Amino acid sequence: MKFSKRIYYGLVFLMQLHYSWPEFKTVKELAISDNLPQKFLEAIAADLRKGGFIEVKRGASGGYRLARVLKKISLLDVVQCLDADWGKDKTDQKEHDHSDKKNVVKLFLENSSNSIDRVLADISLEALPQLHAGGNSLMYYI
Repeated sequence: MKFSKRIYYGLVFLMQLHYSWPEFKTVKELAISDNLPQKFLEAIAADLRKGGFIEVKRGASGGYRLARVLKKISLLDVVQCLDADWGKDKTDQKEHDHSDKKNVVKLFLENSSNSIDRVLADISLEALPQLHAGGNSLMYYI
């Protein structure tokens, strides 16, 4: 399973805010610190704010910081926030074919998608700082 750059940068952004807690950091500071595209990060920050993961403070000493600890954020939370198509049914809704094979495949894919969601929901972002600190022994089996 591959994740988009948007999710990748969003996770880096959240991890940066974790390390800078309780200070507010600007998108420009965070983009420079890890060589991330600033405009892309601004769009990601807007979605994370709407999703309730980060809070914003306006003004000269403003910026962003985590609204909740990484332990209370799952990978599924972030994926659903940053990937607008996540979980949407990709099959053609207009199709009214009652083929047994198509129905079985559709059910199979729905069940697989639900299983993936359950696994992602069980992965807390608190694993990020643990991995960064050298705890590379964390493994997730799907």
